[in-house]
Amino acid sequence: MASNGELKNVPTIKAYKNPDWLGAPTSRHIRIMCELYEPMKRLDAHSIDNYFIIVGSHLVMHPEDRVKHIAGLEQQLKKITSEEEVEAVQAKLRFAKKMQNMDKFYSMALELGKKLGEWNKERAASGKPSYHVSTGGGPGIMEAANRGAHEAGETTLGFGASRPEWGSLNRYVSEEGAFEFHYFFMRKFWMAYKCMGLVVMPGGQGKTEGSVESEIRTVCKGSTRAGSAGFGSLDELFEMLVLLQTKKITHPMPIILLGAEHWKKAINFDYLLECGMLTQSHLDMLVFKDSAEDAFQYLVESVRKAEESGETEQVETAKRRRLENKPSTPATPSKKDR
Repeated sequence: MASNGELKNVPTIKAYKNPDWLGAPTSRHIRIMCELYEPMKRLDAHSIDNYFIIVGSHLVMHPEDRVKHIAGLEQQLKKITSEEEVEAVQAKLRFAKKMQNMDKFYSMALELGKKLGEWNKERAASGKPSYHVSTGGGPGIMEAANRGAHEAGETTLGFGASRPEWGSLNRYVSEEGAFEFHYFFMRKFWMAYKCMGLVVMPGGQGKTEGSVESEIRTVCKGSTRAGSAGFGSLDELFEMLVLLQTKKITHPMPIILLGAEHWKKAINFDYLLECGMLTQSHLDMLVFKDSAEDAFQYLVESVRKAEESGETEQVETAKRRRLENKPSTPATPSKKDR
């Protein structure tokens, strides 16, 4: 009411523009639907038909950048005198040197991303369906794969999640392919939905012992989730394997473990086979490769076989039907409709 006693118009806001309402627990279903349909619309608008997912550690970096990083830490160590600061820098230095051997996978991801990007450009020129490079959008292996495709001049995708320790998506993700999800299950849905091949590189340490874990946390600016490096890649690997095993994904899905020696040490597949927890058919869903070129050729050959068999058209039709909630077969018309 105004000072003169007259009534004022009541300010209003529409429900779909009300941030308090949209952020409330009762509106969770609306937020979930947004994360389902906005990516669908954007992927279709940019003619992104399929993609290969490349995952791996966010802790690796380009070998040349690692050398510079180590040199910078060594110079920093010479200038500081505080015992606490010296210990912190020494921890970073030990960890940086420990990771040098893993940085070769950054180079592999960079090469693989570039090869796939160049191959996809050739396909586009001849009017064939696209196969884009996609990652989780973070640093490390993900950055390298996105960077390779970006250098090839291709649209590259990043399916990110809210990760404070990463900040924004890496700078090589294309604007039209940059997604950030609040709900991890929606992120996983879209990573799998148009995925036609998964390449998994080493994902880090997983569970770490005291001193090493503290080094990782120091490097990652105290993030309490830094020690989980590796769990994400393993999760994405096993989730895809389960979807294949349970026939939720019915088309052939090449799954490549890049770095055979690492993976055979990290997961004792032979023991799981020996004790009956896995069968040979389970292990046949995996293939081990040791170079970007070998992984690239395997993915390209899988696409060639799928296209020759006409399988790719069937897969896309089935995907669209499920997403748009259309029945597998047309409903029988009623007498009234005849």
